[in-house]
Amino acid sequence: MKYKNILIKKHSNYVTHIILNRKSKYNALNIELSLELIDALKHCDQSALIKCVVISGSENFCAGADINELISNPDFIRSWEFIDTVKKPIIAAVDGVAFGGGNELLLMCDIILASKEAKFAQPEIKLGLVCGGGGTQRLPRKIGKNMAMEMCLTGNSLTAEEAKDIGLVNHIYDVSELIKNALQLADKIADHPVEAIISTKKLIKAACDKQMNGLADEKNTFMKLLRTRNGLEGINAFLERRKPQFKN
Repeated sequence: MKYKNILIKKHSNYVTHIILNRKSKYNALNIELSLELIDALKHCDQSALIKCVVISGSENFCAGADINELISNPDFIRSWEFIDTVKKPIIAAVDGVAFGGGNELLLMCDIILASKEAKFAQPEIKLGLVCGGGGTQRLPRKIGKNMAMEMCLTGNSLTAEEAKDIGLVNHIYDVSELIKNALQLADKIADHPVEAIISTKKLIKAACDKQMNGLADEKNTFMKLLRTRNGLEGINAFLERRKPQFKN
């Protein structure tokens, strides 16, 4: 199947490589890209052959949700939760930025590899917002409460080395070696029986995903703040490339 915003590369009968390819927008997730990614992942999950998926981006991994579409139709971010239901393992190979919804996409993947130039952030607070794609819920389980607090309350970005130090990233590679190593890791996983692969992922997720009841509260709070004076000011300031003037 052909898509407008993603590329599909068949690495082998057992490994598929999905590339986010909305390059001019730093692979920002709009409605169309989100639905195409979900459709491609559904195909992989339903395939009798595919055992592992690699996701990467063209030049950058993903700059987050498309701000213009957040203004007109923010509900599309709810569709991202499908990614967390995929049964097959997902390896993320990150180069460039993984900000906001891009970093939250990573949190629904199973193994994260990065280039030395990769950067990670949850900058929503700089727009007067909270995370809307699971950042306040999944990030503490990944890196611990204190580091999640720092990332989400400052909006500051982390280097690949910093992300690895706190457990967000598994391994770091030169840019030229990133995809090769991601595919080699996928091949190692795909060497094993698919039933064992799926069962292992299911059991580990069950151990880690208990008490995720805050996801609905997070999204509802995000939607609420998006329509406040400060939320609208943050969005408009971003689009106008200026510093926001928040009201206390």
